[in-house]
Formats: sequence, structure tokens, C-alpha cells
Amino acid sequence: MGKHPAGADLTAFLKQAPHGEEKILAMRQVADYRSDAAAVARPEVRIFFVLAYLNLVPVFLIIFILALWRWW
Repeated sequence: MGKHPAGADLTAFLKQAPHGEEKILAMRQVADYRSDAAAVARPEVRIFFVLAYLNLVPVFLIIFILALWRWW
């Protein structure tokens, strides 16, 4: 367990496998690999990040005000 992590290049381990490459090629493809740069470029991902950071601003302001109130 933990020897073959998801997303890692396991080409070297294929030589040690009890089956050949045909077993891997026979599996159905469930997704295409896309780098993080391509994922961030999508508009809905950008909107998510903008909204997430906009939500963090009031949280940090409230924590800052509470900290000042506690120290005074």
C-alpha cells in the first residue's frame, strides 16, 4: 500500500508487473490529464478563486477587529 501513488509516473514499475502493457491499454479511459495552468485558465475556476478570496477579506477583518478589541 502506498507504493504506487495516484498521479505518479509508474512507467518504471510496469517492467516489474506480472502483466504486460496490453492490460493497461485495455482499460477504459476516464479522463484526460490537464496541467494546473490549464485548469486555472477556465473562467469558472477564476470566478471561484475571486469569490473565495473576497470571502476571506471580511473574515480577516473581523479577526483583526476582535484582536484589537481584546488587546485594548
